[in-house]
Amino acid sequence: MCAVTIQLNPEQERIVGQAMRAGLIRTRDEVAEIGVASIRQRLRARRSGSQPHSAEEWSRELAAWSASHSTTTPLLPDEALDRESIYSARGL
Repeated sequence: MCAVTIQLNPEQERIVGQAMRAGLIRTRDEVAEIGVASIRQRLRARRSGSQPHSAEEWSRELAAWSASHSTTTPLLPDEALDRESIYSARGL
């Protein structure tokens, strides 16, 4: 196995930093692990058509997918989700 250095662009560095602060990953090495797991899953899916994932594969894919999303999206307040707030204009 050979060591490879991967250069991240500024946006990728920002995302990795966010993921670390949010506790989604503990070390920068996990970025490569998640990426390789995602690639491995795609290769398996390509070879096997659309076969179901094992629990371990599904878990790795879910972790890779969730790590790829922003953690800075503001959450809605509870009031925005209650029935009256949603349907008040309809009179329901």
